[in-house]
Amino acid sequence: MDVTRSELYFGPSARGNHSEDVQHYLIFHIPGNPGLISYYDPFLSTLHALLSSPSTLPSANFHIYGHSLAGFETTEQHHELAGLEGQIDYVDDLLYDQVEEIWQRTQRTPKVILMGHSVGAYILLEIIRRHRRRIEGGKKDFDLIGGILLFPTITHIARSPSGVVASALLAIPRSAHIASAIVKSFMYLIPASVLYYLVRAFTWFPEHAARTTTAFIKSPIGIKESLFLGKDEMDMITNDKWGEEVWGAATEPGTNSKDTIHSNLVFFWGQNDKWVAQKTRNELIAARGFRRSKASASAASSTSDVSSPADGWKPTMWIDDKKIPHGFCIKHSEVVAEQVSTWVEDIISNHNDS
Repeated sequence: MDVTRSELYFGPSARGNHSEDVQHYLIFHIPGNPGLISYYDPFLSTLHALLSSPSTLPSANFHIYGHSLAGFETTEQHHELAGLEGQIDYVDDLLYDQVEEIWQRTQRTPKVILMGHSVGAYILLEIIRRHRRRIEGGKKDFDLIGGILLFPTITHIARSPSGVVASALLAIPRSAHIASAIVKSFMYLIPASVLYYLVRAFTWFPEHAARTTTAFIKSPIGIKESLFLGKDEMDMITNDKWGEEVWGAATEPGTNSKDTIHSNLVFFWGQNDKWVAQKTRNELIAARGFRRSKASASAASSTSDVSSPADGWKPTMWIDDKKIPHGFCIKHSEVVAEQVSTWVEDIISNHNDS
């Protein structure tokens, strides 16, 4: 794969179902930080293969799309760094562009499932908030039927083990510029081919991740953008800022053409995620979760603890028990894709059956 690409798209095959009554679904993936979509190539391609299997929802066509965050392009020079709000604006525009592009190709507006990793999960919730405001303002919008949040960093990231260290370093004035300049000075004379082998030797990354990391280090402003965005994450990702219009977004009247019994937001938390404080995670699950579950990444079994049927609008929350790391897209893409494929099927089933 050419890691300089800033977007990934996996669409219906030529042999897929192209009848008039087939439903098109857009699974729109938002990366974490560093926001290079190439890290997710094995994950998204595996997910596409699983969902495109003849035994999986034969009446559905899946479009899986992901784009690098602003400033992480490996060949283009962006003159302005993008903070968290800037990234939300950027992703929001990309989403609407992709919905329009699918409509142009198929003459069908796809139903949308958002998917976000790490800070991408925070961006996902903000996109839902904007979607709700458009609906409440009387505007016609696409049908958002669910969201999948992977290793989400959505509250108090600075209290996490890694966040404590990062927030201290990023509090240094002009730290993003200083660190970027230091790395650039060391890496300027090292050819990309040599740097690639150094990355593999020191990190043991698989090929796709090593090539993406090499491109990230050599990119025009990628390191500076990553640190600049990281500082915003430490400052802005604090309290739970969303109301029921977001937490129950897939069930609130007006959001979808059909309302569902259960929320179509699914959270997948790491067991010992260094970017999520366990106390913060557990408090959020207790306050917002419909289920308090442990999920095997190889099976969709769960143990439910449901306080009240009236809480059915709340998100389903899972805690991984396979010790998958926060950066799952490096070495654990396939096993997470298998889990996600079951959640996609559940979201669609809940939406269709309601």
